[in-house]
Amino acid sequence: MGLMNPIFLLLAFLIATVLIFYMFRKRYENKMIPSNILWEQVMNEWQASPWLDRLQRNILLFLQLLILLLLMIALTRPYWMTKGIEGEHIIFVVDTSASMSAIHNGISRFDEAKEEIYAMLKNIEHQEVTIIAAGSVPNLLINRESNMNMLQKVVDGLTLSYEYCDMDKAIRLANSLAVNKDTSLFIFSDSVKSEEVKGLSKTIPISVFNMGKEGDNVSLKSFGIGEKDNIVTGISVVENQSKIQKTATLQINSNEKILFEEEVSIEPGEQKFIKISKLPVSEYYKAHIEVDDDYSIDNELIAVRRPSLSKVYLVGDISPFIMKGLDNIGYETIQINNEDINSDLSDGIVVVENIPMEKWPKRPLLAITPEKTKEVKIQNEIKTENDPVFQYVEFNKTYIQSALSGNNTNLPVIASSGGIPLIQKGTENGYPVIVIQFSIENTDWPLHTGFPIFLYQSFQWLAANEEFFGFFLPGEHRWLNVEADSNDWQVFNENGKYIESFNLLKESFSAPQKPGIYQTVVNGRTMFFAVNLDDREKSIPYSSSFRVNQPIKEDDGTVVNRVNDGLWFWLVLVALIVLFIEWEVMRRGTRV
Repeated sequence: MGLMNPIFLLLAFLIATVLIFYMFRKRYENKMIPSNILWEQVMNEWQASPWLDRLQRNILLFLQLLILLLLMIALTRPYWMTKGIEGEHIIFVVDTSASMSAIHNGISRFDEAKEEIYAMLKNIEHQEVTIIAAGSVPNLLINRESNMNMLQKVVDGLTLSYEYCDMDKAIRLANSLAVNKDTSLFIFSDSVKSEEVKGLSKTIPISVFNMGKEGDNVSLKSFGIGEKDNIVTGISVVENQSKIQKTATLQINSNEKILFEEEVSIEPGEQKFIKISKLPVSEYYKAHIEVDDDYSIDNELIAVRRPSLSKVYLVGDISPFIMKGLDNIGYETIQINNEDINSDLSDGIVVVENIPMEKWPKRPLLAITPEKTKEVKIQNEIKTENDPVFQYVEFNKTYIQSALSGNNTNLPVIASSGGIPLIQKGTENGYPVIVIQFSIENTDWPLHTGFPIFLYQSFQWLAANEEFFGFFLPGEHRWLNVEADSNDWQVFNENGKYIESFNLLKESFSAPQKPGIYQTVVNGRTMFFAVNLDDREKSIPYSSSFRVNQPIKEDDGTVVNRVNDGLWFWLVLVALIVLFIEWEVMRRGTRV
């Protein structure tokens, strides 16, 4: 135990001053003296011990001395050392990526991290706590909270996101929240390295706890299918990331039926290609490897059969360059009248030109200049997004004289010039749509070798399985354009268990967190979609734990000797109570 401000002990002279004042002040007492003999006796006793008698007979003196003593001790700030967590503001950053589901000592790395946080919360007293969930985007779960029940509830609700963890963003968010010097940062992950925290403040103690150890893992790196002459074939790549030989069984199934099975032995560090010569026709295929390893979430992948739609229905005055390009890449084009746009076109893709969006058929569709709005000259550089339809196309080298200034489709823009959308790609009423906002005749695009490549890749995307909604990453958000009567989307898992609903007129569509195959129901129409693991999460890296900006500590580095100086508050409180008592004594004029 010690004193933080021992200089205030000098105030002890005030106690002596009060004593002196009480000793030398004049005192008068009324006494009933029956005779001279009794008076002489009283005077003899009084003169024998005058100071002690005065002290014994005045309770106000004791109370005032006690108040001064308590206040003096409170000013010295007495303290003692207790076990606790360093810092008045404690920040927890928790990795929620898929690799944290790897098993270590019978539990996942993520559960290990939660147990560590629970243990640390027991050593927190009168401190503020912030918790950040680190995923593809950091999520601030609670900020500067000292209520232990609230903190326990937040930790209880922590779950894996299965996303790729962008730890750099989470660390920068934590650094921005550390506004004062008395802050400690604790990071719970599995592979954070010291280089990732070098840019943080030198005054913040940082503890990085990488959960688990190096474990065994066999990963299904890729799985794909192809179809030729109505025969479906497949290929998969399995990688052994362990230090020992592993035996794995590859299964291909669909709708809970096993379609293919093969056992393979894989050497440490080896990648093995497994060819699947023939598969029954199915909407989708799920590849799964049965193997004894520590990381099961990367043992499964989904592939979707995409039936060929060789017919293209042309509605309106379609550019001859589009028609010629489609012929060159092997599509059968059929010209139909505008009146037949709502007829049965289910066996092909539709191309429309100069037809407004409200008249589009509910089919995979390529739309050219859908809204006749004002044309503006293109003078700025063309910028394209990293989209598969632009692979090998070099669209930014295309000369475009003018484009439409309007944009009523609200689809994602994948090519633009100076804020003017040129090409858009997305989903409209559950069907894939590509919109070109300029006339092909106003460009030199057909002269470029990339033009037929763009058409081929675009129609490959449009010809995707109509009952397949698409591939998603865990938790991925997408804005979808739907009609007012198609806004309620219900999501179910592969077994038909309800998960959640979305009103797509008010919110974006969010994919489930856990990889797998899912179904969505819209107005009685069922579509399915797949959530596949990010390729960057198909391993279980591990790095050693470390600390920065703090001395080497004992084995339990989370617990330190903290100064507990809370006694001053109770001393002041007691002094205040004694002061009230003194006032009451004085009010009543009590004398002993």
